[in-house]
Amino acid sequence: EMLASAYAPAARGAARVSRVRSAAASTSSPARVLRPFRPRPHEAWGHPRDSGGSPRRSAPSVVATPRFSGKRHAAVVPNALAGVAGASGSGGVLELVTLVARALAAALAAAFAAFLASAWRKKTSKDAHRPRIRAPASPRMRSLLAATPALHRAIDAPLLLQSSAMQLLAYLLKQRLDPPERFERETISTPDGGEIAVDWHGDADALPTDAPVVAVMHTLTGTARDFASFARCATERGFRVAVLLRRGHLGRPLKTPRFNLLGNAEDLDLHVAAVKKKYPRARKLFAYAESAGTGLAVRYAGEKGSSCAFDAMTMVCPGYDTTEGGAFSRFEPFLDAHLLKSVKNTFLFGANEQTWQTWSANEAAEKRCPSFDDLANTVTMAEFQRLAYGAEGFASLEEYHYATNPMGTVLEIETPTLVINADDDPVCTPSNVDDNAFCFDGACARALVRTPIGTHCCFYEGNTLVPRNSWAHVAALEFFQAVAEEK
Repeated sequence: EMLASAYAPAARGAARVSRVRSAAASTSSPARVLRPFRPRPHEAWGHPRDSGGSPRRSAPSVVATPRFSGKRHAAVVPNALAGVAGASGSGGVLELVTLVARALAAALAAAFAAFLASAWRKKTSKDAHRPRIRAPASPRMRSLLAATPALHRAIDAPLLLQSSAMQLLAYLLKQRLDPPERFERETISTPDGGEIAVDWHGDADALPTDAPVVAVMHTLTGTARDFASFARCATERGFRVAVLLRRGHLGRPLKTPRFNLLGNAEDLDLHVAAVKKKYPRARKLFAYAESAGTGLAVRYAGEKGSSCAFDAMTMVCPGYDTTEGGAFSRFEPFLDAHLLKSVKNTFLFGANEQTWQTWSANEAAEKRCPSFDDLANTVTMAEFQRLAYGAEGFASLEEYHYATNPMGTVLEIETPTLVINADDDPVCTPSNVDDNAFCFDGACARALVRTPIGTHCCFYEGNTLVPRNSWAHVAALEFFQAVAEEK
């Protein structure tokens, strides 16, 4: 009885197949197409077992076959196989995409964890970001350096700003998100009809008239807005800030067809005279310069020697030699393209373009110097500087380098000068420092400080992400304070 009950379903299935074959073989009637099997509710697709505990059944489907000799045939294919055949393409791709996405997410998570671990080690290490001082033999300079606390502690870089790229990104965001500072402009006309200016930090109005003044010399395309945080920091420490704007940096068209990538000493004389006229009782006059501005400050101080108007100077991220093969040839390619675009937009294009077109047709053609089109078509900063001598008022490239290269007068500087360079600077690269380290030898008035981090003019300090202040700003102001309190 048990065997009979076990084989009963098989017998019924065999009988059903026999009836189907008989019907298909009959020639008296056309071929029948079987209707799809409709399972009972308890045998619905997707249930692992029916109510009787038997294995899941797959409903058969009928697929028509091509005609042969006028006869139609039908093939019964399990529905499960048909589903696999139809869905294998899209399902496989979806599964592959999911696996790749999970792998990428895991890789990113691992990389971020490694980044955080590395950043934490650097932040908690006492010596990871400690400056290295190259002090001259001068007793006075050694005394001033000893009285500058920031030079003798590590830079407390924010946890997420432990690299050059992250500090540069923070710099760009800070420029756009920082609240604007109030500056009051004093415009100065040059003898040749040009225009320069002094932007005075407005929040210093409450300071006494004899408060020391810090004259700021800006970057390649800089403005007073770029020094808002420095102005706040200096004002809190009792310094009055004056940003000295070169030709083309006033936010309006050039008055004459002339600009200066590195500035010129004659215009700086006019700046200094205006500062002294406005605050004749100021106890001290200091110079703070960044990047391209350092070239003008060093050139000026070297030319003046012992008669330099500044009582002390701080140079942040100088490029040193600006002749062929020097600083302008060593920019990182991406930053080189960015700087070139900024320079062209600042000095050549927009409202200045017609001025330069007229200049090209007259003065440039007469002097046979590179034209506006030549400058506009340059592809690197080195090429632009090489062709810009005519637009800067010089008869030749040699004359331009002789008048503007800071290394030509650096050894004549007698003013106490603190120079700060970062090892991770992609603009004023470490090779610039190495090639010109000789200018800090002997009993000179110049000292070099090199830092492991700081990139180009950033040197941010803080806890996690938002910079609290710039270490370079603090070091510069402490150095000035040491000079002001010197006996």
